[in-house]
Amino acid sequence: MELRQLRYFTAVAKLGSISHAAQELHIAQPALTRQIQKLEDNLGVLLFERTARGVKLTDAGNQFLLDTEKLLEDAATAKERAIRASRGECGKISIALPVIQNAAPSITALLKAFKKEAPNVGVTLHHLISEVQLAMIAEGQLDAGFLLFRPLSDPLFEGVPVYKERMLLAYPAEWKWPDNKEPKFLRDLQDLDFIWIPRTAAPAWHDRLIHCFFDAGFTPRSVMHGVDAVSMLTLVSAGMGCTIVAEGTRHLAPPSVAFSTLSDLNIEQEWELVWRKDRCSEVLKRLISMI
Repeated sequence: MELRQLRYFTAVAKLGSISHAAQELHIAQPALTRQIQKLEDNLGVLLFERTARGVKLTDAGNQFLLDTEKLLEDAATAKERAIRASRGECGKISIALPVIQNAAPSITALLKAFKKEAPNVGVTLHHLISEVQLAMIAEGQLDAGFLLFRPLSDPLFEGVPVYKERMLLAYPAEWKWPDNKEPKFLRDLQDLDFIWIPRTAAPAWHDRLIHCFFDAGFTPRSVMHGVDAVSMLTLVSAGMGCTIVAEGTRHLAPPSVAFSTLSDLNIEQEWELVWRKDRCSEVLKRLISMI
């Protein structure tokens, strides 16, 4: 059976006339008659009784009409879904957000806009650090992730910038500066206890910081290590030393932590949407296009 035969049958059944159906379908009456006969031969039953006034459905025809209408409706729905899927308007997407979601208002605003534009897309969200996101994207367990510190030399991944944050000095609010003058440059931190992030936690970001410090003539005196912004701010709050964090994390810090800018701290933390280059669905393409 062909879909066009089902449409022809439905038209004839509803109009009760092959000639009237042929006019409505814009085909020749003999051609329509042949298609109906071919359909009946394929089914092995008579669908119509021929009368002087036209045609009338048999019991088999009545049942077939009920089923045909459902089939045609399903076919139309399938076509519409395929078209919407080709435009990224339906389907599913699995993405990851940073562990500290509140530190990324631009990302949450973007997701809200995406849901408004593509309400029929199912979104599954995870909260994962950048390194874990990259591993899961590589293994196909995630479609994409909002993350930091992507190794730009890895040809497996592709990314699009989302937003940037400047870096701030975070220090214990109880610290007293000589002559009440806050540090203005990185080298002013030379003799202070510095809370550092180990290279294994974020190799690319660690190396960028090292280069920035080197250009500024600053060698941190590392006394403590944190694995992320929250742990480093906790150590700062405990009076263990100062550190460098993104501006978006300052709302996470307690009142015992103070912040200031440094003139030569000229690097920014860059958030990206990252995906595996050879796995980019139409839904993901739509999100990328929005960004």
